Amino acid sequence: MSIYRKIRLMSTFRSYFLKNNTLISSNLTNNSQNPVTEISYGALEQRITRFIFDVDFSDLINKINNGFIVPNSGMTHTLHMTNTISYAENYLGKKSYSDRIERASSFDLDVFNIDEDWDEGSGYDFIYDDTYLPNVIEQASNWKYRKTDVPWTVSGGSYQSGITTIIGTQRFEKGNETLNIDITDYVNQRLFGSGSTFTGMSYGLGVKFPDDLEELTTAYTQAVAFHAKNTNTWYEPYIETVVDDTIKDDRNYFFLDKDNNLYLYVNIGGIQQNINVDSVNIYDYKDNLVQTLTGDSIINVNKGIYKITLNVDSETYPDAVLFRDEWNFTINGHQSQHSGEFYLISEKKYYTFNQSNQINFDNYFFYFWGIQEKENIVAGNVRKVKLTIKELYPNQNNYLPLDIEYRLFTTIGSKYEIDVIPYTTVNRTNTGYEFNLDTSWLIPQDYKLQIRMKNGDYYENKQTLSFTVVSNNFSNI
Repeated sequence: MSIYRKIRLMSTFRSYFLKNNTLISSNLTNNSQNPVTEISYGALEQRITRFIFDVDFSDLINKINNGFIVPNSGMTHTLHMTNTISYAENYLGKKSYSDRIERASSFDLDVFNIDEDWDEGSGYDFIYDDTYLPNVIEQASNWKYRKTDVPWTVSGGSYQSGITTIIGTQRFEKGNETLNIDITDYVNQRLFGSGSTFTGMSYGLGVKFPDDLEELTTAYTQAVAFHAKNTNTWYEPYIETVVDDTIKDDRNYFFLDKDNNLYLYVNIGGIQQNINVDSVNIYDYKDNLVQTLTGDSIINVNKGIYKITLNVDSETYPDAVLFRDEWNFTINGHQSQHSGEFYLISEKKYYTFNQSNQINFDNYFFYFWGIQEKENIVAGNVRKVKLTIKELYPNQNNYLPLDIEYRLFTTIGSKYEIDVIPYTTVNRTNTGYEFNLDTSWLIPQDYKLQIRMKNGDYYENKQTLSFTVVSNNFSNI
């Protein structure tokens, strides 16, 4: 058995829709395969539509069960649906595709729980009046039925005012905003079954206008549209899970008088594995026991990765000396230990009161390892991206750890850059700077990976790499 630095990071993950449909009031048609959903209220006929969907959490659950995602208090889940006119402001304030339909503005949308099972269906045509087209598909699910000959307890997705749980609400001032609602409690209940304010049975979620708007009679139907599961665009809806598991290893930058993180990385037989870490003993430069950490003081950050936080007082200990951290653990019933060292650096190198800690960005050059320029990557691969950093002049503050971030984005035409992973801190280990890029949830598409340096409120983009994710049935010759 060997214990060394081999890191797998999963900070961002997307779960896509398993099924979806738009329910149209007093209408038996099914339009689940339509690439767009239109949520509406109003008109003399009180045209009400509600969008329902369920999410495939199987990959997320698998990563949690295998330890590659370790749930913590910083884990969040956000529902994301892109408005069809998010990038077309010229449509704001104008009627929709029909003279009888206006694009809504100044409204809320509610996300509600669905507590009855339902089938998606196979219809495509979206039409408010199901008598208008004689060949339109009438099948479940629809406003009345959730399955063939199985009605909803209450038509329209079994929503009952004052009874059905509202998971979240978002305000839309203009009407072209993207839907982003924090549904962390709801998803945690689905994943773990406890520790949530939501406690009901769930077969998915629905999106609707609030009750008071659904009851309004207006001159024209008021509607807002979003890209649905079967969109032919980049804008497929999803739930984004973000886990706070960034690694900032201070073993090479251990300053006095501040909290510092020390990590243990476990690799057994070439595979990262969790173990039972019983305690960590800290010894000073005279080999005297300074502190013992146990229990919640030892955090399992990711599969096979453990962290402790330590602060050494400059009034008690000098700088420029070596301390030792001894990790005591149990593997297969056998007790063992692993020791590391860290060098105490004067607090004056960290706490400064002038411009001496300002970094000259031009003195640093970056190189990617792990992904090649213009490379085709088969979806599902996990790539470890390491950064080689070259310093032009050796007059920088060598005791100042670098603050490096990465982002993953794609482009739409020549005007828009769309963040897939917003700027995220790169892992800093005792062997360098690196992060893992998981392509299992990336839609086949061209992507760009960008690195930037930060120093306080200042930053500079240092490197950009282009690559393509291709479907897993693509043969890269």
